[in-house]
Amino acid sequence: MHFLCIQVQPNLLAAFNEHAIDQLRALEAAEGSVQSVEVQHGEDDGAYFNVIFGTPDPRALWPSVREELVRLGLHGASIATCTGSCGWDNYLLLHHFSREVPTERFSAP
Repeated sequence: MHFLCIQVQPNLLAAFNEHAIDQLRALEAAEGSVQSVEVQHGEDDGAYFNVIFGTPDPRALWPSVREELVRLGLHGASIATCTGSCGWDNYLLLHHFSREVPTERFSAP
């Protein structure tokens, strides 16, 4: 199983409604693409929420998650990472709120 982690940093938004985190957590995706969902909240130079999806196929899940981030207005305040072949030791940075930070794509199957 892989993990797709979406970190939302509310202080980067003009207005934040915690209900958006609940909506992201309840993402409707293809059957079997989400095996678990965990939400963590904390403070590290500002508040953050981590929505962590356990998935057998992060490549298939990512488009739905990305679309939901845009729909909820969270893309400008979020970072998306995914475990790689060695877990978090070689994670992929799929999205960053700053367009200046280089991101990665899933490699071809």
